[in-house]
Amino acid sequence: MYDTLVLDKNWKPVSFTDWQNAIKLWYEGVAEIIKEDEDKRVHSQYFDKGVPRVIVVKNAWVKRLKKQDLPCSRRNVFIRDNGACQYCGMKLTTWSYTLDHVFPQCLGGKDTWENLVVACQECNWKKAGKTLQQSGMHLRRIPIKPKSNDSKFTFRLRINKLRPEWKEWESWLYWNVELEA
Repeated sequence: MYDTLVLDKNWKPVSFTDWQNAIKLWYEGVAEIIKEDEDKRVHSQYFDKGVPRVIVVKNAWVKRLKKQDLPCSRRNVFIRDNGACQYCGMKLTTWSYTLDHVFPQCLGGKDTWENLVVACQECNWKKAGKTLQQSGMHLRRIPIKPKSNDSKFTFRLRINKLRPEWKEWESWLYWNVELEA
C-alpha cells in the first residue's frame, strides 16, 4: 500500500510510495523525512523512527516516477477536456466545473477516462442520471485516455485515501488523486 506522500525539492506532491521504500530512500540519503506516524514505529539497530508519511526527494528520483500511466484524476480530466463543458462548450474554471459520467453511475458507470467528462452544472443537472440517448444530449468530443507521454499532464498521483499527516497538501491532493474506478 502506498502510504507515504513524496514531495519534490520544491515541496510539491509528485507521487506516493510505500513506507519501506521511504525508509530505504531516507537511509540512502536520497530523501528527507518530513512527517512521521508516531503511533507506528520502525526499529533497527541503527535507528528508531516513526513510519514516514511525507518525504522530500531529489529530482533525479522523481524523474523516474513520471513514466507511469496517467491516473484519471479531476485535474487530469479537466486538462484533457481543455476546461470546457463537453456538452455546451462553455469555458469553466477549476472551481466551477463538475465531472459527468457519460454512462451514469446509477446504471453502473465507472470513474474511467472513457466515461468521465467536464460539464457545467447546468448541463450536468440536465443530463442527470440519464444516458446520452435518454437525455437527447451530445458530446462535443468522445472521451479517451490520453497517452502517458503527453507533456500537458504533470499530475500522476495514485492514492485512494488521504492521511492526516498530509493535511497541509489536502487541497492540492483533492484535485490530483486518482478517482476510484
